[in-house]
Amino acid sequence: MQIKKTSALTGISLAATGLLAGCVQFVPVKDIAGDKPGYLATHFSIESLPTAVREKLPAPGAHVLPFKVLTLSGTFSGHVGATAIKDTFKATLVNAKDTGLVQQVLETSANDVPSSATFSLSYLNMYSLKQETASYSQTMAFIPFVVHDSDNSQFAFDAPKEDTTYTTTFKVGTTVQIANFRTTTSNCHTGHYYPASRISAALTGKAIDFECEESKDGIIQSKTRRTFLTEYGVGLNRSLATSSAQFDWTYSAFEKDGEKTITLFGKPTSDKAI
Repeated sequence: MQIKKTSALTGISLAATGLLAGCVQFVPVKDIAGDKPGYLATHFSIESLPTAVREKLPAPGAHVLPFKVLTLSGTFSGHVGATAIKDTFKATLVNAKDTGLVQQVLETSANDVPSSATFSLSYLNMYSLKQETASYSQTMAFIPFVVHDSDNSQFAFDAPKEDTTYTTTFKVGTTVQIANFRTTTSNCHTGHYYPASRISAALTGKAIDFECEESKDGIIQSKTRRTFLTEYGVGLNRSLATSSAQFDWTYSAFEKDGEKTITLFGKPTSDKAI
């Protein structure tokens, strides 16, 4: 079954949309940072999505994920223009009622000092549906961005198919926006399954890569690579390239429901800038 796909990169594509649209700031960062788990649970529930999107999601219990809480940590590096960036991150993913949806809080740190927190709701940590970022250097957080609708008839698969192209069009805007949404089209092509142990000897199961392009009005906005892990039933960010930026993710550890596994990736995957 082909899944029709939103942004190829959880968090990043919606963030880019926000930058292009000019976000409005409105929530005090101190309120968000004071109770991150509570803020995630309250503002990034399934019920917080527009009705047009909720109607296309699996029912509770219909898409079972093999974890309650999954924590990922590692390094995020690259550049924006001539400015080099290298931060560490910790991402906590919460299984949202076995619908395939995942609530996530991603905290980044620079030189061991926390710098921002991004909250999101996604499908399989692959298809971003709602996102909000709070920079600790700012007083107010950006207004959340959310998928208002898509041409997808259903969100569900047991595992991605090999050598298959997944394409869809999504309408994205702020949570208070009622018209003039940004329409983006994503095309992702899968490779072939390979043992996840190629990523790390500590991993079992299989992995498959998604090579994606996101475009607007026929112009490519970004190229991304993601890796879906059958062991966890979710995807991982691997790389992002735009006309002015390039980023790679490497992972140092996974922790599933309190059981920690050290996981070292090899050389980060890099895509050339568009």
